[in-house]
Amino acid sequence: MTKASETTLPAKWYADAGYDAAWVHDQCRLEWGVESVIKLARERVDGSRGGFWRSRMSEHHLKRKGYGSRWAMEAFFSGLKRTMGSTLTSRTPSQLLAEAAFKVLAYTLRR
Repeated sequence: MTKASETTLPAKWYADAGYDAAWVHDQCRLEWGVESVIKLARERVDGSRGGFWRSRMSEHHLKRKGYGSRWAMEAFFSGLKRTMGSTLTSRTPSQLLAEAAFKVLAYTLRR
């Protein structure tokens, strides 16, 4: 997350349950100013959710924020990697970003 934030910051940070932690929400929202949308890994035994931001990650909230569309993203990246390859050959961060953008553009135009 920190390495990705050095290059660019999105408006929203979508993540699966592997990133479900209060510190992740805090870092996204308080340090970077990015809205975090993260599925809960687990709830407490009594059904409650701990943490200020985690308590707001209900199924209704996630659906309203578009979280359930992961399959579309996975299908896009699968096709992108099959068609354009899964590696980048550039060395500097700006060149890596440009190369990735060109691959996405070429794949999108090809579709």
